[in-house]
Amino acid sequence: MATTVRKVVECFFAEIAQLPDGTYYVSLTATAIDDEEPQLLNMEIDSRRGVSLDEVLIVIKSGLTGST
Repeated sequence: MATTVRKVVECFFAEIAQLPDGTYYVSLTATAIDDEEPQLLNMEIDSRRGVSLDEVLIVIKSGLTGST
């Protein structure tokens, strides 16, 4: 009987909202499939308030590339 190897699948979700003062809120989360049990694992990567649109893009890029 052959053994099946399951690969981890990740999905990133970014939330961006403009705040009343003109700055932005950004939240980046990742969802992965657990290799040992049939469940989804949700992890918060980063979230910040009161940032510029340029900073929003930096947060997303840093989260996707794993850099700080």
